[in-house]
Amino acid sequence: MKKHKDTEQDCNCKNECGCKDECKCENESTYQSECNCESDCHCGGDCNCDNCECDKDEQNCTCHEDKTKDHEQSDSESQSDSDAKSNDYLTDLMRLQAEFDNYRKRMQSALSDSRTDGFIDAIEQFLPALDSFKMATDMITDKNTLMGIKFIEKGILDTLRKMGVEPIDCTGKFDPELHQAIDTDNSADVELGMIVKEAYKGFTYKGKVIRYAQVIVKK
Repeated sequence: MKKHKDTEQDCNCKNECGCKDECKCENESTYQSECNCESDCHCGGDCNCDNCECDKDEQNCTCHEDKTKDHEQSDSESQSDSDAKSNDYLTDLMRLQAEFDNYRKRMQSALSDSRTDGFIDAIEQFLPALDSFKMATDMITDKNTLMGIKFIEKGILDTLRKMGVEPIDCTGKFDPELHQAIDTDNSADVELGMIVKEAYKGFTYKGKVIRYAQVIVKK
């Protein structure tokens, strides 16, 4: 191995080494801290060589560190790709869950509306029979019979209330959203637009009019 003087002449190892041949600058060489040799290098200090086989201090050799960094970068990129795919899957899952929840709500709403429509239709078919009690009370003169008819009518109305069906109030002023005027009365001693008489009961179900109350109004 060349000594320090020969190394300075042939290798030019002072501050930086640019030898293209093998460089084995060691103990007596002034080149121990940095090395940029393009070929094989056996420098004892820190090394930045492209091809390095550091003999003395491998912990300070950046050649091995660069490879480690490359692996770490590759692992980091792989992890980032995996995280991105996981986020995409999670986003798709949340979207599908939201769509299913909306579908379930629509089906529940449609089922509820269908049940309500069926119930209202049944009540509408029943109301003409209830009107018969009104006609009967106007025609029957026997006190006991009349009392019995009114008792039955009251029982039916109470049952309808329990089911959510409420009779429309026909006292006070005419309301086109609840009442239907079938006649007028000019002789009644009431203000204009007031309901004089209820001809047929009207009913609502959950705030929705099943049948408008038919009334006579002061004109």
